[in-house]
Amino acid sequence: MAVSKNVDRYQIEQTFDLQPLKIQQIFRSANGGTVRKQSRLANELTEKDPAMSQAWSVRVAAIASCPWEVVSGNAEQAKFIESSLRNIQPAYSDGLASFSELLQSMQSSVKHGFSLAQNNWAAGGTRIEGFKIFSQSLFSYVDSDLPYFVGADGSEKIYPSYPEWIYHTSTNSRDAEPLRSGIVRPLAYLYAFRRHVQIEYLGGLEKYALPQPFVAVEGVLYDDDNTQKQDIENMMASWTYNGYSLYDKDTMEVTFPTAASGFDVNNFLSFLDWTEKQIFRIILGQDSTSSADNSNRSTAQVHNLVRADMLASDAKAVEDTVNNQIIKPLFEATYGASATRPIFRFRLKGVTEISEMSKVVETLDKAGYEIDEAVLSERFGFKVSRKEIVEEEAPQNVD
Repeated sequence: MAVSKNVDRYQIEQTFDLQPLKIQQIFRSANGGTVRKQSRLANELTEKDPAMSQAWSVRVAAIASCPWEVVSGNAEQAKFIESSLRNIQPAYSDGLASFSELLQSMQSSVKHGFSLAQNNWAAGGTRIEGFKIFSQSLFSYVDSDLPYFVGADGSEKIYPSYPEWIYHTSTNSRDAEPLRSGIVRPLAYLYAFRRHVQIEYLGGLEKYALPQPFVAVEGVLYDDDNTQKQDIENMMASWTYNGYSLYDKDTMEVTFPTAASGFDVNNFLSFLDWTEKQIFRIILGQDSTSSADNSNRSTAQVHNLVRADMLASDAKAVEDTVNNQIIKPLFEATYGASATRPIFRFRLKGVTEISEMSKVVETLDKAGYEIDEAVLSERFGFKVSRKEIVEEEAPQNVD
């Protein structure tokens, strides 16, 4: 079975010996519309750096695992749209993904700046069989405001069109240009500096924490034909695990590293800790997290790890794309055009937030104020209706 056209498999990694100058060259190429190297770099960062991998998985899970619903004034239409999305089953033989996998893929636009997927329609556009998710590195922006498919070897040129394709962008405050808005850019420089410091840190440990034994011998013992040399080598091999060195003390002088060289482990660890906090700030909007603290968390707790305004921005971007590029064509093919079609939305409010809002409503009610049911439903994220109170008739006295 051949590799699908939506997958980019390559062997030369962009993160290999990554230096700031190489990063600058990659970004300059992307600024001109050639995104292949930048997109590959974005994928590799979370493969190579544990802090980036852990924080990024939380950012994706905050959206991918978030409860969602489809709401509408027409319950039948809302039920049809919601069931159409939930009932999509992955067809791995055809390379099709489910709706939940599509949501996860769309979140990758935060890192890359954009994402694309193909919508497989059936039954005249009234049913979705699945989604084909494409690697960002297979597209180009050269001489175009919108991406077009060029393939792994760059020999094709296919322009995505609505409603067959789903084009999602997730911009931030730096720039509205998708190729510049992905957080791959600040993360790449952090990775390069962290990598350099880690290499120096491990090198220092090797020199000062695990020094290699050196044995100074007379010139006559340095001769391979001398059996005593073999005895010394056997002795050192039995005493050490990481190797040793024999040298002729009459012909060379070896200077051994000492603590006076100024090597301090804490200098390296403090820098790595500082850069890890920057990674969490870029990806999650806050740095009060760690791998140890974030294990075995519930969905609601995962949402709390991402700064609220950042999570709301991600959710709003995904909602807009789903409503305009998936639900709209599905609804119109089934029911016809309408301005009151069902709306897809995430339920971001947690139990704690709902409880606090309930206390506010109770306080207003006791003060004599009344809140419209539609406003309450919008604020709480679920339908709120007033319960009818049936007054019981007072029993009549029978003489």
